[in-house]
Formats: sequence, C-alpha cells, structure tokens
Amino acid sequence: MLNGLLPGWPLLIGFVLASITLIAIPGPSIMFEIGRTLSHGRKAGLLTVVFNVLGTTVWLVAVVLGLGAFLESNPAALAAIRIAGALYLGYLGVQSIRHRKGDEAALLAKEQAAGADQKRLSGRRIARDAFLVGASNPKVAIFFSAVLPQFISPDGNFIAQFISLGLLFQVLAYMGDGSYVMVASVARDWIFSRSGRLATIIGTGGVLITGLAIYLVVSTALELAH
Repeated sequence: MLNGLLPGWPLLIGFVLASITLIAIPGPSIMFEIGRTLSHGRKAGLLTVVFNVLGTTVWLVAVVLGLGAFLESNPAALAAIRIAGALYLGYLGVQSIRHRKGDEAALLAKEQAAGADQKRLSGRRIARDAFLVGASNPKVAIFFSAVLPQFISPDGNFIAQFISLGLLFQVLAYMGDGSYVMVASVARDWIFSRSGRLATIIGTGGVLITGLAIYLVVSTALELAH
C-alpha cells in the first residue's frame, strides 16, 4: 500500500483497532489531561493533549533510531517482540479490570478538588508539564517497541511503515485524548453523579484489550507455526 509506506488493509485496520483500544483505556496521560481539564478548564485540557502527544513522539523517534534497523534484520527478535507486546496488552487489560474502581476513585478525587484549585497556569507551564508526562509514559514506550512492529508487513519498507504507523497512532491519540477532555468538560456531572459509571467504562476497555491480546498471541503463534 502506498509503495510500501503502509501495510496492507488487514494489518492497517488491525493496527487502528489496537491503537484505539489502547488509547481508550485511561492511563497516566489521560488521567493527567482530565485532571487539568477539571481544574483549569477545556482550553487548558486541550493544550495539555497537544503537548502530551508531542512528548510521546520522543519514544517514536527513539525506537525508530535504536530498534527499527535491528528488528528489520532479525526476524526472530521481531517475533519475540510481538509476543511480548501481546502479553503486555493482556497485562494492561487485566490491570484495567482489576483497578477500575480505584481509577474511578482517583478521578473523582480530582473532580472534587477542582473547585479548590483555581490557580491560573501559564500556557508555557501547561505545555511543559504535559510534554514531560507524555515523554515519561511507559505505556507508549512499550507500544512503539513491542506492539507496533506486529502490524508491519514484511513486503514493504520496514522503517517507512514504522514511522507511518507511529504518526497514525499520534493522530489517533490526539483524537482520543481530546475526546476525553471534551467529555470531561461538558459531562462531568453525569460521569460522577453515580458511582460505578466510570468504573464500567474502564472495565469494558480492559475486557476489549484483553481480547485483543489473546487474538495477537494466537495469530502470531499460528504465523510462526507456518
């Protein structure tokens, strides 16, 4: 597809679904973005999203420069990375299910503290903090190094596909995190008015990502068997 810049449609669709599932599960970045939105408003939340995703780009560049060429020339290592990535997805899914009530409680605490935290932050402070949170997010580091390579077609240019899929993930992250911020800014009363609503959302995401992990392990095992 596109002269080797992207994998074929089955891999590309699978990558988009995997990315959306991973992005949808609240992690360090989303928790931080929602907290900023509840405390400082929609504008601060959206600015936080922009610089948080820019911060995660550090991992994309690092993986491309340090890991891409190695994986391109070592099929066995690539297979091992694919299995590790699938197992990590399963871990994230199970953790989301197990800790869904705790994550809900943490966000509820942020929402309750919002009224007491009205100190206005400068755009530079918001951008700096968001970039650092993104650059230190281990979930993104594992995704780029262990999950993304599973969706690269051996028929195309490895590095070009890696970069293209990485940038696509960034676009999806902008959209997904931005959606959380918008919902937090306009529907926080509904989300927090009844205990268990947010926990259900988090738990459902955990079930989906666990199912995705099982699929990736099985598909990789079948591919290696052939």
